[in-house]
Amino acid sequence: MRLLGDDALESANARLGTRFWIFPQPPFIPGYEQPDRVWLSIPRDEIGEGPSDPTMYVVDPLLDKHPYASNQLPPFDGARRPPPSPGPDRHFDNMRPDSRAFLGVHAYACVHFVLDIWQSYLGHPIRWFFSQTFPRLEIVAFVNWDNAQAGYGFLELGCSDIGGIRRPYALNFDAIAHEVGHLILLSETGIPTAPTQGDDFFPFSEAFSDAVSLISFLHFDSAIDRLLRRTRGNLLLYNELNRFAETSPETQIRLATNFRRVSETTQNVHDRALPFVGAIFDTIVELYHRELVARDCADIRLVDIDIRDLAQDDFDRFRQMTEDAFQIKPMIFRLALTAARDAVGQAIAVALWSLDPNTLRLDQAAYAVIAAAQGPAAGLLESNFAWREIINRR
Repeated sequence: MRLLGDDALESANARLGTRFWIFPQPPFIPGYEQPDRVWLSIPRDEIGEGPSDPTMYVVDPLLDKHPYASNQLPPFDGARRPPPSPGPDRHFDNMRPDSRAFLGVHAYACVHFVLDIWQSYLGHPIRWFFSQTFPRLEIVAFVNWDNAQAGYGFLELGCSDIGGIRRPYALNFDAIAHEVGHLILLSETGIPTAPTQGDDFFPFSEAFSDAVSLISFLHFDSAIDRLLRRTRGNLLLYNELNRFAETSPETQIRLATNFRRVSETTQNVHDRALPFVGAIFDTIVELYHRELVARDCADIRLVDIDIRDLAQDDFDRFRQMTEDAFQIKPMIFRLALTAARDAVGQAIAVALWSLDPNTLRLDQAAYAVIAAAQGPAAGLLESNFAWREIINRR
């Protein structure tokens, strides 16, 4: 056997990509105080200081910047803080997570992490919908503003203010992934130019972006481990998977676990998106349960019962069996959850190919996701979309 020399090993390591730190959940959430080291697919020699690369770059304004609006777009031309540089090995896991420079590095890493996932589901690179005007996405690391937004050529991140405590969205993976979801959708379907009456493009955009956040979170190995350990394998419990964009340990912007039907929603785009998000979450959980039942890790009745109608006695019984099985077969639970994640993520991504942004309705989007699904995922998605009144029962 011939051993590789140092130069060959270095070349092989370069192909692995570039190392960064990412917090799967904001660092104020118990259990997530330390970031995860991740490998992004982009090679080290394609990333410059900032960080920056051929598809995106980070700016950190020296003074307070007003959020971008319709009459103002990138590039940012004001004074900037010095851009952070990689370490001697050209990786970006060399700086303290509590430093100001880390905000932009973390935001950049989160954007790339999400793109790596959804390009894998789509099967092709994502080309920005604004690429004819701006070849690169501008990431503004911090804006003194209680919001985050993605738009034509930019992603800018403010901060939450809960009880006088300000927490930057640049350290909030959920918030960043949600905004990247908007960019992915527009890049794949195009911008609606002549929306028709009853068009649901914007509610679907919110639902899709929440799904991007939820499914992307499940690509952190440490997050899956923590999630399963905390719940003892029972995803019906209130947990970090069904909370979006936490602004404190007790508060969040949206919940995936909800029982909203279309008839109960208002015309507010975020409210109208809730049934679609709920159907996606329910399908992931039910696919997870099916795999557990097949591996003798859960009561077989979980496959036949509507989890929304569980009585307390049934819930306690199912929970106890799941906890007992989790003690013995934790890896089966991990495999079941990742399989459910990928089945739903793939279906959502492929569905984008057939959507017209000018005529999009939630029922059309639901049928597209069902048609793109494979195996039991299709039937479960259809049932859950019907229960939510997004499509008609057959």
